[in-house]
Amino acid sequence: MSYQAATIVAAPNEFRAPFPSYVQISKVQFQKDGGSRLLAASGWDGTCRVYEVGKLGEINEKLVFTHGKPLLTCTFAGYNKVAIGGVDHNVKLADIETGNGTHLGSHALAVRCMEFNPISSVIVSGGWDSSVKLWDARSYGNGAIESVNVSSSVYAMDVLKNSVLVGTKDRKIYMFDSRKLREPVQVRDSPLKYQTRAVQFFPNGEAFVVSSIEGRVAVEYVDQTGEQVKRKYAFKCHREKDGDGTELIHPVHAVAFHPKYGTFATGGSDGIVNIWDPFNRKRIIQLHKFETSISSLSFNEDGTQLAIASSYQYEQEIEPSPLPANSITIRHITDPESRPK
Repeated sequence: MSYQAATIVAAPNEFRAPFPSYVQISKVQFQKDGGSRLLAASGWDGTCRVYEVGKLGEINEKLVFTHGKPLLTCTFAGYNKVAIGGVDHNVKLADIETGNGTHLGSHALAVRCMEFNPISSVIVSGGWDSSVKLWDARSYGNGAIESVNVSSSVYAMDVLKNSVLVGTKDRKIYMFDSRKLREPVQVRDSPLKYQTRAVQFFPNGEAFVVSSIEGRVAVEYVDQTGEQVKRKYAFKCHREKDGDGTELIHPVHAVAFHPKYGTFATGGSDGIVNIWDPFNRKRIIQLHKFETSISSLSFNEDGTQLAIASSYQYEQEIEPSPLPANSITIRHITDPESRPK
């Protein structure tokens, strides 16, 4: 991956969401549903907030759903609902218009990941209990409609149409078809040597990205035969030199794909967001340094805005005092900042 083309950009076209600075942010997600401008954010204070985000920098808080226990994940589940999960093992569905919550079921341990399949209106959840479960977003009270066990705790997940991509604690990568969840389509070892932090499909579904705690990202292809195998690669990122020249290696916590161009953003514990061109293997742009770790990223439906959650992840041996403030920044993204070189 080439770094020469990187452009560092300050913050003339960014604005902040009204999010409490003392609350750790587990996930941000733009709704990708027919021109919606909604953004969801789950936090360790047990709340899920939903915002309306305007094109000109205006942002209004539409809902604060209080769950009560720390939330590790959230996902939009249709036009007017958001699903949440966290340390109390429960999967809930909140109505954005009324604020009412519905209990769908639970995992045996914490719910770490959630995504939504709009084709079948199915919520996919992954837990520290080493299971992946499907929930019908249209009917309640019947529990999970399908469940499958994987080799270890689920640490990362993505859903694209009927395909489910799962990264586990023991560095396995699973691919499932949500219509027949019981048998994986593929199981492979992560191409990276250290713990998986994020997995994301390319928008076309032909490949996916894996990031790790060791400041690396890998581009892998779904098809493991023929020429596709030769196209996979991995690269170092989110690394810096300290004053005495020692290399500091940062976990890459977040990955998000641009929906139009297939370029992708990464966020690390160095507080940096990079946007990469995976086709020409170049970095397109590096944004300014945020106050603390980047915990989550999400592009909106047309790729003109990037939600950036900056939230301390307790990676340091000696905790900073005071702890850095948490924030959600909406960044306007231009074509030159996201289009392949």
